[in-house]
Amino acid sequence: MEKSLFEVAGWSEDDCILSLGCGAAWWEIKQMAENAAGELLLLDPNKDVLNWPDIEEGLSYFENHYQTRVGTPIQILHAEASAIPLAAASVDQVWLLNSLHEMDDLASVLHEIDRVLKLDGCVIMEEILTGGIHEGCGKRLFKLDELIQLFRDVDMRVDFQTSKDQEADYVKFVR
Repeated sequence: MEKSLFEVAGWSEDDCILSLGCGAAWWEIKQMAENAAGELLLLDPNKDVLNWPDIEEGLSYFENHYQTRVGTPIQILHAEASAIPLAAASVDQVWLLNSLHEMDDLASVLHEIDRVLKLDGCVIMEEILTGGIHEGCGKRLFKLDELIQLFRDVDMRVDFQTSKDQEADYVKFVR
């Protein structure tokens, strides 16, 4: 049975969500159109991909599609995930939506996630967990046991894991 991101993450209207490696944030905007959050922070180093004209296009599309205004405030952060420009313990959820396998210096990325995440926060991942090569970027994908070990190194454990669809899985990590 397919699960939605909201069924796995279950954020509230007060939560601050940080999405790392979000690209143009199409998926994140869709989520906010369906279930509002307190704030959505979008982080990607590529200014050509993550920019206000593309965000506004996504907002317009989903507001038209759902016939509702996306009320969640959105902030763009151009930075590497290994150097998140936020205060410690400032976000409720960190999303890694098909992006962790594209990042370099995973130890630094996970340290930064641990630093900015509130004590009772969680990390939500969407990944294809085959260990093969990702067709889109050519980088190696993780296997579930590899992800578990990466997060164990920052004292996080799997709270929930399920199939998203026929290809990808959702994995929720907590302290």
